[in-house]
Amino acid sequence: MTIHPTAIVSSTCKLGMDVTIGPFCIIHDDVEIGDNTQIHAYSEVGIPTQLAQTTKLTIGNNATIRSHAIIYSGSNIGEGLQTGHNITIRENSEIGKGFQLGSRGDVQGDCIIGDYFWAHADVHIGKQSKLGNCVRLYPEVLLTNDPNPPSEDVLGVIVEDFVVIASKSLIMPGVTIGRGAVVAAASVVTSNIAPHKLAKGNPAKEVCNANVLRMRSDPSMKAYPWHLRFHRGYPEEVVSGWLASAQEGSQGL
Repeated sequence: MTIHPTAIVSSTCKLGMDVTIGPFCIIHDDVEIGDNTQIHAYSEVGIPTQLAQTTKLTIGNNATIRSHAIIYSGSNIGEGLQTGHNITIRENSEIGKGFQLGSRGDVQGDCIIGDYFWAHADVHIGKQSKLGNCVRLYPEVLLTNDPNPPSEDVLGVIVEDFVVIASKSLIMPGVTIGRGAVVAAASVVTSNIAPHKLAKGNPAKEVCNANVLRMRSDPSMKAYPWHLRFHRGYPEEVVSGWLASAQEGSQGL
């Protein structure tokens, strides 16, 4: 364990083996951090808030939390967390393993996020969003939740497994995007998108089945379902499961 002398670490937190805490970090009460985790400079972890349902924050093994990260109390985050710089994760969120949140990413409270979720820089995930496994959000995607701002109404977005939402897309409150769907860049999604469809435009419309799209580099190869061709960054056992499903004829559809 390595704790920089300028860091402030609560005596009530639990640190796993080989944890490194960088300069000027603050680790608050009731934080549990798993083995082989690195927390870089100027990060603050476990910030108390009255909105949290519990004072405890759990972060699994093998996390890398880069500088100026802000993580509130009350959430449970699985192993393999990877963040960019200046991220925020609010309270009461249940987050699976392999979560990646790019620089300046923002997860608001009361979210449910599955395994191997991946978000690029400047992604905003609104309160009460429900996001599936292996979802990929590209830069500046915005998931909203207030149908009549300002109001006390909260309608979180639902994004199912293997969805891809391309850069600068806006998803309106209460929308469901079905499994394996693809949302084209700069789309404004105001209504539900069926599974395995490509949607685009403002307002976004379903234009075709996503599996008719081909790779520019190899027009003979289907671009979607993407997880049958793109495996970088995913554990071997996860990829093996995808490929086994394809061999059984489901192809993730």
